Amino acid sequence: MLDSFSVSVCKMGFYRSQLESSACSKCPPHSVARQMGAITCSCEDEYYKIDSDHANMACTRPPSAPRNAISNVNETSVFLEWSIPMETGGRKDVRYNILCRRVLPDGRGLEECGPNVRFLPRRLGLSNTSVMVADLQSHTNYSFLLEAINGVSELAKDHAKQYVTLNVTTNQAGQPSLGDGQQNMFGQRHVGLG
Repeated sequence: MLDSFSVSVCKMGFYRSQLESSACSKCPPHSVARQMGAITCSCEDEYYKIDSDHANMACTRPPSAPRNAISNVNETSVFLEWSIPMETGGRKDVRYNILCRRVLPDGRGLEECGPNVRFLPRRLGLSNTSVMVADLQSHTNYSFLLEAINGVSELAKDHAKQYVTLNVTTNQAGQPSLGDGQQNMFGQRHVGLG
């Protein structure tokens, strides 16, 4: 005979957090409970949670690439600006990283920008959608990769990095150039680092 303190076993697709209540809760979006009596739900493939995410929070995934990227060159500085990704992955903690590469003479490839190049306010973990890059070499071609990340990006090892590329030449008239898939000589969207 069941007494008033007994609780029923949660069916598949539901869970009961030991810390919360005696009632079964439906698994949050993009998660599943594959067995009866689950105390947590597991994320679906390509969805993730970090330790600080609450049990009733949906599983999330990395964001898509930044959009509408433009560059404005002023002698040996360049101002980069972009819009938030179309898909944030279901999270509010989207940040941006900038990779700066210098195009070697005679098309011999690319090398990372040296330590003398300054990023204002910084190069990694930007919360705003713009950055000033200063102290570049004059009359030089540069390629900037703007990457969007969020709290679960580090967990998604198999997820192709999502970024947009902007190519600029210093000491060139400050004509804004379009990124995000525009097939022109200045900006072109890419998926994955290569």
